[in-house]
Amino acid sequence: MEFKRVTKKESKPIRMFGYNIISELRKGLGSKYKFAHRLVGSAKWNTILKDKNGWWDIDFQLLLTKNSSEYKENELSHPTIIKNEFFNFLKDKYKDNKNYVVQNSTTAITLINNTSKFSIDFVIIKLLPNNHEIIRRNNKDGSGKNEFTWNELPKNNKAYADFLALSSDKKVKLIEEIILPRKAKEKAKQDNDPTKRSSSELFIEEVNNYVSTKRNN
Repeated sequence: MEFKRVTKKESKPIRMFGYNIISELRKGLGSKYKFAHRLVGSAKWNTILKDKNGWWDIDFQLLLTKNSSEYKENELSHPTIIKNEFFNFLKDKYKDNKNYVVQNSTTAITLINNTSKFSIDFVIIKLLPNNHEIIRRNNKDGSGKNEFTWNELPKNNKAYADFLALSSDKKVKLIEEIILPRKAKEKAKQDNDPTKRSSSELFIEEVNNYVSTKRNN
């Protein structure tokens, strides 16, 4: 698979657009869902690459907190409702804009611009004392209805620090030769495939695998 580097200058308008969307989500969802946010993956490390067709993406995590009224009332125990409310807000916001499509996938809510060939993934996570959990589709066979559950994320306590400790060349090599090809495989999976992983999940997994392999060699 062929890739072309997206410069920091080129990605900046889209990153700013992503932050604006997050601001709109906060206003639209109000006190029901209070969340922090963070840019993750290749956009965070300035290692975004276009595929051979010119497509590229950026990823945000939306981190639900105990300040959400939905936490105080229900302890965020209804992931299907939570995911759909975030999705429906964005779908309604962009329903009259022909440049954009909003998809509710296995883990992410994805805003796709078919004209400029970029997409933005928003993944919903809840913060817990000892671990983080991510919303993932878990449809029952034959139900025909999208159902979502909370799933524990891979431990990331050292993955980001380990990635930062790598040399620039090793960072780019890890992204280009391991993470992005893995991402392409994940995107090719069906949305109801339980093995499908979000960009943030596979980033953590592959960094941990890479560091572990280097240490054992």
